[in-house]
Amino acid sequence: MKKGQTKLYNVLFPIWMFYFLPTVVWLILLPGNFLIDSLVLLAAMKVFGIAGKLAIWKRSILKVWLFGFAADFAGGGVVFALMLLLERLAPRLNTFLIPGGQIIVLPGIALAGWLIYLLNKTFSFRGTGLAEGEIRRLSLSLALWTAPYTMLIPVEWIY
Repeated sequence: MKKGQTKLYNVLFPIWMFYFLPTVVWLILLPGNFLIDSLVLLAAMKVFGIAGKLAIWKRSILKVWLFGFAADFAGGGVVFALMLLLERLAPRLNTFLIPGGQIIVLPGIALAGWLIYLLNKTFSFRGTGLAEGEIRRLSLSLALWTAPYTMLIPVEWIY
């Protein structure tokens, strides 16, 4: 190492941290999430035989998309808090680099999925004319297929 350079050890930057930092990644995340939310919503409506797909999509996609981001932020916050807690309890243990260390992100993914379901069920499809059962099925489909599974990407794949 050259004089005057600083080398950082044990710096964690998992993929879910992109949710907190404004970077070029947002240029991929925003349209990518919109596309995925749209595809899942349209596919679920087709599978469940729901008529008027385009009208329902137009009335709900913005809310679905924004609630998805809010849920992802909340899930990322839980993972961040767990990471800080574990760092305090075991400062030398890098849980992201040990086998099975990605288990720390499961509560964040679960919270985000639950919030996606709850927010969409409660707000996104109101005023669309859908029956309660259809709203629940669409919300569950969105929760299961759009939860932030990218949190499971191991840190060592990024470095």
